[in-house]
Amino acid sequence: YICTFCNYSSVILTNVKKHIRTHTGERPYSCTVCSKRFSAKTNLNVHFRLHTGALPYECPHCKKRFNQKRNLRQHLMSHEHEYPYICFVCHKSFSTKGNRNLHMKIHSGERPFECSICNKRFNRKYSLQKHLETHQTLI
Repeated sequence: YICTFCNYSSVILTNVKKHIRTHTGERPYSCTVCSKRFSAKTNLNVHFRLHTGALPYECPHCKKRFNQKRNLRQHLMSHEHEYPYICFVCHKSFSTKGNRNLHMKIHSGERPFECSICNKRFNRKYSLQKHLETHQTLI
């Protein structure tokens, strides 16, 4: 089976159908809580855990729990002392590329997330979200 938009192919038809959604933007799966839409049911299931607070994946070393298997895998690297991602500026090491890239914003001063109420800027989306809660309590 071959994608009609590019040269992607698979012996499994459903894989090609899922891939085609990357071209069409189709998002047939909708969250029943917040109506956010997803192109894959697995992504909807992971998202839904944010609403339920479900943390089905547990670290066998420290019992910390995670909502996604990939987050558990990344966490396990910290127990194995694997920190392959190095900061180019200060040479601090990280177990994930994402954590290294987030850390790099400290050196660059990058603050891409801006509060629409007071224009304060943040280097993390989560920090902006927590900040927005302070405006809610003022209302």
